Amino acid sequence: MNLQRQAKAMGMPAQDSYQGRGFIGLLLILLCLHLLVLDTANNLSLFRFFNGIAAYAPADLLLLITDLGDGITLGVITLCCLVKRPELLLRVIIASVLSLILVPLLKQTFDAPRPAVLLETLNIVGEIRLKHSFPSGHTATAFLFAGTLFFAFRQTQIKCLAIAFASLVGLSRIVVGAHWPQDVIMGAFVGLFCAYAAAHCPLVKLSQFHKALIMAFLWCVLVVSELDKSFDKDLIWPVLLLRWGLLATAAFLIWREYGAMHRVRRWLAFQG
Repeated sequence: MNLQRQAKAMGMPAQDSYQGRGFIGLLLILLCLHLLVLDTANNLSLFRFFNGIAAYAPADLLLLITDLGDGITLGVITLCCLVKRPELLLRVIIASVLSLILVPLLKQTFDAPRPAVLLETLNIVGEIRLKHSFPSGHTATAFLFAGTLFFAFRQTQIKCLAIAFASLVGLSRIVVGAHWPQDVIMGAFVGLFCAYAAAHCPLVKLSQFHKALIMAFLWCVLVVSELDKSFDKDLIWPVLLLRWGLLATAAFLIWREYGAMHRVRRWLAFQG
């Protein structure tokens, strides 16, 4: 309730007072799935089922879907959301830092082999990876994003769409042959945990100038990161087109929100 009063005092959208109930239900579903895939036979059967989809789906489409969990791609999507909800900036940063610590730590600790190491026959779409399978980093990133939206919006439709989006990314990691089902489920746990931990941070109120400065800085960081990755020979042109299209969209949204509108306000103030 304190967060709701704070949001109301700052003129920000209030959070859903019933979000905790839905979040616990989501965790219970993941727990049941986790218990299911603890059995090696179930884990393998589910992998075979979803990985078999790769034989019938276009490879470029699968790579586009799975790339939505990439840090750069989802980072640009998050930036577009932050343009409209800049008060969530601190939560996004804290959740991202937690994820950047937990995911590599777990990967190094368990050092689990990928499906390509243990299975003689499987469908692999894109880059062949052999180690650090547990947990799925793409899934953790997707559920971090979905969890942040889950706690930031009261509309049930937005919550459901966010979780569906993250689930699609997670399933795509199995379809392309990069992860086991248990990797994806644990990745979802990690992402939601990071979002939950960050959801207790206060909403941030920034001046228009500081908003523009931070958004422009984040956009530049993402552009530099993408320039470095764009020379990766494993990236297909639809993925590159998606990323640069998202970057162009983010640039337009930032300019419209903090550039053009600011100039119009100054012009109107001058005319008055």
